[in-house]
Amino acid sequence: MMRFLAIVIVFFVVTCTALQPLDAADNPVDWSGDWTRSRSGGVAQWFEIHGTGGRNNPLRRPLAKPFDGDQLYVRFELRYDASSIDTPKNGNGEFLVLWLDEQDGGDTAGHNGGVPNIGLHVDGDANVFMARYASSSQHFSDIQLQGDRVYTVLAKIARSQSGGDQPYDRLSVWIDPEITDAESPAITVASSKAIRSIGWIGFATGMKTEPDDRISVSDLSLATSWTEAFGIAAPTAPVVKPPPPVPTTAATVSFADDVYPVLHKHCFQCHSGEAPESGLRLDCYDDLLNQLSPRDADASHLIALVASSDPAEQMPPPDDDAGRLTSDEIRVLRTWIDEGVCWDHHLLPTPTLESDHWALEPPRRPPIPTGIPTDRMRTPVDAFIAQKQQEFGTTPADTASWPTLQQRIALDLTGLPASAFPGLEQATSHEALDHWIDQLLCSPAYAQRWGRHWLDLARWAESNGHQHNRPRRHAWRYRDYVIESFQNDKPYDQFIREQIAGDELPADSRCLEATGFLAAARYSGNELDKEIQRHDILVDVVNTTAKTFLGITLECAQCHTHKFDPLTIRDYYRLQAFFTNGQPGNLLLGGVPDQASSWIKTRWQVFDTVHARLVDRKRAAGVPEPVLVIPKSVVAGMNAQERKAFKALDAAIASIPQVWGWSDADSETIVAPHEMRWPLTRDLKSVAELKTYLRLRGDPKSAGPEVRAGWPAVFGPTPDHVDSRTDLADWIASPQNPLTARVWVNRIWQWHFGTGLVATSGDFGTQGTAPTHPELLDWLADELIASGWSTRHIHQLILRSQTYRQSAAVSPSNQDADPECHSLWRWIPRRLESEAIRDCVLSVADSLDDTMGGPSVRDDLSNSSHRRSVYLQQQRDRIAESLTLFDSPAAVTTCSRRRVSTVSLQPLYLMNSDFMQSISQRFAERVRQTAGEDRHAEVAFRLATGRQPSGEEADRMQHYLQDHSLQSLCLVILNLSEFLYVN
Repeated sequence: MMRFLAIVIVFFVVTCTALQPLDAADNPVDWSGDWTRSRSGGVAQWFEIHGTGGRNNPLRRPLAKPFDGDQLYVRFELRYDASSIDTPKNGNGEFLVLWLDEQDGGDTAGHNGGVPNIGLHVDGDANVFMARYASSSQHFSDIQLQGDRVYTVLAKIARSQSGGDQPYDRLSVWIDPEITDAESPAITVASSKAIRSIGWIGFATGMKTEPDDRISVSDLSLATSWTEAFGIAAPTAPVVKPPPPVPTTAATVSFADDVYPVLHKHCFQCHSGEAPESGLRLDCYDDLLNQLSPRDADASHLIALVASSDPAEQMPPPDDDAGRLTSDEIRVLRTWIDEGVCWDHHLLPTPTLESDHWALEPPRRPPIPTGIPTDRMRTPVDAFIAQKQQEFGTTPADTASWPTLQQRIALDLTGLPASAFPGLEQATSHEALDHWIDQLLCSPAYAQRWGRHWLDLARWAESNGHQHNRPRRHAWRYRDYVIESFQNDKPYDQFIREQIAGDELPADSRCLEATGFLAAARYSGNELDKEIQRHDILVDVVNTTAKTFLGITLECAQCHTHKFDPLTIRDYYRLQAFFTNGQPGNLLLGGVPDQASSWIKTRWQVFDTVHARLVDRKRAAGVPEPVLVIPKSVVAGMNAQERKAFKALDAAIASIPQVWGWSDADSETIVAPHEMRWPLTRDLKSVAELKTYLRLRGDPKSAGPEVRAGWPAVFGPTPDHVDSRTDLADWIASPQNPLTARVWVNRIWQWHFGTGLVATSGDFGTQGTAPTHPELLDWLADELIASGWSTRHIHQLILRSQTYRQSAAVSPSNQDADPECHSLWRWIPRRLESEAIRDCVLSVADSLDDTMGGPSVRDDLSNSSHRRSVYLQQQRDRIAESLTLFDSPAAVTTCSRRRVSTVSLQPLYLMNSDFMQSISQRFAERVRQTAGEDRHAEVAFRLATGRQPSGEEADRMQHYLQDHSLQSLCLVILNLSEFLYVN
């Protein structure tokens, strides 16, 4: 608790010369008793000090007992009467100090030579604040004394090494401090020759302090912490309850000698090997565990079956040759389970799953097919496509018209119409289009559109999800990181490493913004059970990491060995182990102020102190345990001093650039507070000590054996030294990984053509579709790696190909031979995504705000703001209406491919919404400013579709304008399928 040394005497100096006291009988007004002062304060207690012309200690007081703690704060108020101040130029200046010493020494003691002194002295031609241990070595601030002003002086006396025999060799002084100034003293002094205990505190005057000086001091107080020095109660550390340890019991039964014979005799005949009855293996430790509840035989399914008397569920079945288990055999199994299910891995090793599935084989660069007519081949992509067309017996469509290709390339790469890029309409050769493709691939518009594709995979949003769905105010920095990465063609392997382990990378390449990928997981602030809360986040992270980078549905193995793919429940939790000791939070970015850690620590001290006080009050009022107090109530329960300090600290912390990211508990990253009703623990020491257990049946409360970090065994053994997310990222980004490059080039292909070479782009497992062009897939994967993992290089190979530049014309013979167009004999039009539709509408109306980056546009401003749609706020339950209607994902899980719906609300919105009505008016204004009245229809059509209208189309539009406004025609054009589809 805070210990105060308070001056309780109120010193009044009254000069009475003209007036003499009246006799009581003659005085109509008189006093009765002393002043009554409010217990809540509101009045200052002041001493007035005068000089004597020499060294004097006019005011001093002993402590109740000598102080020998490691640090002490002393605080007082100081005021000089302006009329009594003299300066070095006019007189000899001023002097006053507060000292802290081991003993008193009397009125004239010097209290110098190793004694901390804090106060005022002359520096040059000014009276300034000073600190010292000896008069021969004084340290001054740049704060000059002003008369008639009250100063708050705060000093900290501390030991650099803990221990009662160590000197108080560090002295720091603040003048008029704020709660945020802990790391910014006005003066700092160090001396190895200093006192070792504090018994007395006093004020001293000197030769420069004259008898007519009027110096007032007040509110002298002592504290042992920074927050106490501001009148805030001593901080109370929160009670952190770590997850209960997994109990261990000494084994009294041997698996090999006692348990194995029982299982072998009664169970293994049906439930062992690669094809066990009912799919249940009891000779495999991980599979067997899901039939048990370690340390609780009564809750174990296996015991219920072997002990049952019901023939319908009894195991072994009544007609089985092995017969029922004896009571002794059941007792052995029960004891074995209660003691933790020990296993002999030499006797029954866990089998390594193997697979010859194509996706798990390393990609091998195939030769480029030959014998393809040169007029059908612009890049090697065409050779592979032509080979497949020969197998199907299809012939490719002709090249699309130049306006069609201009519009297709613009929409595909940038999500904007060709009219957004002056000069693109002049690209009427393949070489000119190639040049424009290179330009667009370097443009912000490309990065914004393709960055949005990646955000679907990252299930990125700016709120936590679940019931409270609190906003993530700094999550936008991950979005900007993704967009910048695409614009700079960041190598994909580096892109992977930064997102999985950006906080672990060396200082010169750390990328905290990138860890927003992991931190994008949903986070329930309404979950009181910290174990469940953390488990849900880890499950989200593991599932998203596996599907996004590897294209595997690992979530199926969360509860049991995967039913189809060679992935076990142990594989799942070994992968989870890479993330166990980390968690999401607001991470401070580069250029962090030196005092940032102090601000955060002090902020939590204030919060915890008030929280503990409110809990104590509720407990005293009889509220049953656990006593729950939400953060909002803590802030409401602060007194004036606490609230002022808390707001100042929050404001200071908020001024530091932050990102919603992910970091390990032992990371040097500084984590700022975030808004949450029941947040994850901030006791990072306990997080660093967490272990990973195989969770039986996926239940976070059913801990099986401990597992160490590793990737799925089907990919080969994990080296013993592997344990960090950097190790995981290196494995995923390795050229030897059979999935990573394949999955990425397939996603690129999908976003260009609407469907990937593997249609199930998020599932490369046995239940996913086989690649339509396996050789092309492997060739592109090898090209990606050989190019230094350049995404731009893959774009160029695809966009320059004749395959990409085909028309959408339908051929009856091709339709009969390949109705699903697996051989890509034509271009298949596809509808634009929600963001691109909105952006195109704004673009043709010349209303698109192309401002890059920064905080998102609030959802309530989404209709009035004309920024690109990727910058609209992405809250999980409040996505902008214009995006939701056209199938924008809810960001609950990773989205490999958006669904495309056609519902009546879509055309109703495009025709009747206030947004579309307003934009069509702007579109019409642009057309009027661009061309004369006779060309309005032509210009509007060309701006929207990228081509000139046909004669019939022009006639119909002119006819329409006879009865309707130009704004109405513009609205009709914005509703054309040709405007809404990539053709």
